Amino acid sequence: MTRQTSPLLLALIAALAVSPMAAAQRVPRAENGRVDLLTYPPQGLQEPRLVNRGEVAWVETVRPEYAVRLLDDAASRVRPRHGAIIPAGSLLFGMRVTRGYAYCPRIDFNAPVRRVQCLRDFNDDGVFDGGYLTRNSGVNTQFLANIVHALDRIVPVRYEAVEPSDALETSSRIVFERLRGGQAQFSRYVDNERIVTNQACEPLADSPELCSFLGVTLRVEPVGDAIRITLIDSPDIRQLNVVMTNTALPTRN
Repeated sequence: MTRQTSPLLLALIAALAVSPMAAAQRVPRAENGRVDLLTYPPQGLQEPRLVNRGEVAWVETVRPEYAVRLLDDAASRVRPRHGAIIPAGSLLFGMRVTRGYAYCPRIDFNAPVRRVQCLRDFNDDGVFDGGYLTRNSGVNTQFLANIVHALDRIVPVRYEAVEPSDALETSSRIVFERLRGGQAQFSRYVDNERIVTNQACEPLADSPELCSFLGVTLRVEPVGDAIRITLIDSPDIRQLNVVMTNTALPTRN
């Protein structure tokens, strides 16, 4: 599996003790969001195609790498802000936090209030015992929040892990931006959030007529300001790590 990391991203993970009862007190109560995604082979490149600047070159299915299903309702929160109930049976995606994961329901980034609860299991016993709230201003994807904060204990909630193939999914589109120095540059969007910006399709050392963009091997031929793309090869699954580090953490919850 090829790991691809967006240029938005750098994360600093603190090494902290996480005994079951002390964990909630020792890990940060607020952190920037990070999510590990799996991307699948390109769609729309079965035949060579001509792509103009600003057009979608191809699309890919994207799923969270880590996901769970709730076996109990997660009760609503009222402090410090409202967090809606999460019903039993809901699928939650994993966001990486200090020495573990918080699991969140799909975020409706078009909603007037985007806040959701995210749940955490501090002793890996299959029961969530802590919870965060999200802050999600300006992030336009259902699988990432700017911040998780307001960590607190919750009424225990049982869950079970699910395979990525059974998890939530969305689409990612790859947009051709421009030719620069003879190289095609693309941006990647997940939902409406641009997470890779103007990244070149890099020539392969042993086959310079081909290039690689985020693990996908292509033949790209300039046609004026446009390009003709031929798909050469793509792994069945690739990994994409998305981390928000440009949002100030709250000093108060």
